[in-house]
Amino acid sequence: MNWMGQQLVWIGISLAISLALSFFLPFYISLPLTIAIFLGISFYIRRRAMARMGGTGGGGFGGMLGGGGSGGISYVCISCGHKFKGGACPRCGSKMRRADF
Repeated sequence: MNWMGQQLVWIGISLAISLALSFFLPFYISLPLTIAIFLGISFYIRRRAMARMGGTGGGGFGGMLGGGGSGGISYVCISCGHKFKGGACPRCGSKMRRADF
């Protein structure tokens, strides 16, 4: 099943639960429960999607703001191929490098 199909299934499940709650419970009880269930399903979907992508599923932007576990950027020297961190290559002294994420 593709991504759009999965989203439609989860929307349908959320809608069915909401309608069932509003049918059997009074409005002042069903509304907060419906909102809580909708948010819970949304967080569950997000956590499952992040786990599939290899993320942790927690935190603000999923590690986009430097919180990821890579430890920063390392470089590869274009001249000799040595992997290093910092300005110039410690092996040959060249400043020609490419970023390696």
